[in-house]
Amino acid sequence: MYSNEHTLQDLLKRAYRRLDMEERVTELEVKRVYESVVGDLITRLTWKVRFEKGTLTLSVASPALRHELWMRRDSLVEKLNEQLGGRVVQRIVFHEADGLGKK
Repeated sequence: MYSNEHTLQDLLKRAYRRLDMEERVTELEVKRVYESVVGDLITRLTWKVRFEKGTLTLSVASPALRHELWMRRDSLVEKLNEQLGGRVVQRIVFHEADGLGKK
């Protein structure tokens, strides 16, 4: 028997694909999950968060924080992918802040 039932999520995914917006939606979802995983404090100390082709890139407020996050990067990738429901994030790249802040 044919079923014409689809979840709203399925319909939205199809619409995003047709509109060539799938990558942008994935980037927004990765950013949302990143903030959830690292919490408010780390979120405030990181910016320029970008996601493209499996790589999460962000600027970090201090060398000490960058080192701490770098040491935990495998765990962060695992937690992010767990919440995203698949192997979406393949690696994380950390950059030291350029001194300009969160502009």
